Amino acid sequence: MEFVVPEPEVSALSEPEGEGNKSSSNVDLADAFARLNFGTTTTRASSSGQEHERHLPDAAVRSIANYLVQGEPPGHALIHLLAFCGVCRQWRSVGREVNPGVCIGFDVLENTFCAQSSIQRFRRRTTAQKEDVFCAAAKLLIGYTEVCFSGEAVSDRLVEAVAQRVGANLVKVKLHNTKQVTDAALCALVRSSPLLECFVAEDLDRVAGKFLVPLMEDCPLLATAHVANIPSLNWALCKQSSAQWGRKCLTKLVVRTVGLDDSFGGIIAKLGQLTDIELDGPAVNIKAGALHCPSLSRVSYLVGRKSDLDEALAALMSIKELKQLELIVRNFVLTADELRVIGMLPVADLRLDSYVYKQQPTLSRSSYSHVDNEGVKALVDGICTRWCSHNNADMCPMKLSLCGATALTHDAVSALLRLPVLTELDIGGCCRITAMDKMRLVAKVKAGREMLESGRRPQVRMNSRFPGLLL
Repeated sequence: MEFVVPEPEVSALSEPEGEGNKSSSNVDLADAFARLNFGTTTTRASSSGQEHERHLPDAAVRSIANYLVQGEPPGHALIHLLAFCGVCRQWRSVGREVNPGVCIGFDVLENTFCAQSSIQRFRRRTTAQKEDVFCAAAKLLIGYTEVCFSGEAVSDRLVEAVAQRVGANLVKVKLHNTKQVTDAALCALVRSSPLLECFVAEDLDRVAGKFLVPLMEDCPLLATAHVANIPSLNWALCKQSSAQWGRKCLTKLVVRTVGLDDSFGGIIAKLGQLTDIELDGPAVNIKAGALHCPSLSRVSYLVGRKSDLDEALAALMSIKELKQLELIVRNFVLTADELRVIGMLPVADLRLDSYVYKQQPTLSRSSYSHVDNEGVKALVDGICTRWCSHNNADMCPMKLSLCGATALTHDAVSALLRLPVLTELDIGGCCRITAMDKMRLVAKVKAGREMLESGRRPQVRMNSRFPGLLL
């Protein structure tokens, strides 16, 4: 079987060694794998001196291929398979068919050390040489349904080659830090992928947003759309086409640092099946989600202004199915009144993390804290008041995160210990909490998990001296 593939790009990943003289009875799976990157097994007939290439059964070849990519990162899997297919023509014809469950990554940029010689050789190549290898792989390997593009070696030529070769089978696509990719290639990719269910695009410099229209219109099975860190993104064409959209299957939408404005709610209004949304910008977009997405159960909001927070909290109170809430606070401190309102929200999983911590977890200055001790007390009071007002009906295992709250001390820990039930607590970056207080919090979480496992239900009663007292 012949393939239109530049032979050097694939075969250069293997380094032939001397020919062996083993008999056919000794050629087994382990021996083949040991020589995978070092050419084929041949023997010289004593009478004629002709070389006869010995081939493994197709089933053995596929077993070796599956073993190669098992547990490997997507990019490593690609290089292993290329080395596998470059050994001999028979192995290329069999090994080019990738298991659909294997994600192929055009990157090999992981910061982890890899001992395989093929990976080491590939990493020493120039960007242009890596691009040639990627394009050869796009034309050779078939059958995969998940693909990841990352790094400078990813170009429009590569993305279009993947779209032409396997676009009809793609279910999940991710692009990360691909500085050379433009809208033209993305449009070709999404238009050729009618089965696409998940699309992720992050840190793209040369993309203006033209791909958004075919993504929303030509991918009827799309369930997850993740577009982040593309400040130059223009939503104008997408907003114009949204007037003609029919029913969408989209359940998760992530749009952050992509130039959202007050009119983005018009797009959210057309996505009535959303259950999970992550966004930033004006809080009016959260109001649109609360109004048009009745199944919304998780909201993650990067809030940069106090005025937006007040408007967002009012909208969040009206979401009946809300169970998980993440507020990433940027450049201001949450007041006790705001935290009391947040505690009143009917959520079982609450994350109150700071933007500074998300960007650089090692920063520990107390001036960067977005929550103080009084705020934690108010938050606990709000949670307990909500549980009491509903006669404990909505009391459920509570998961809480306060990452980056560098100002919290023993007073905040004492407040958290008053919660009737706490099954998870994340205090990453809370550098002023002592080791003894951390042990108390660990015991609190352990007790909450044991209560959950035993089937017991906590009871709470509010009074002036001991709010949140466990009885």
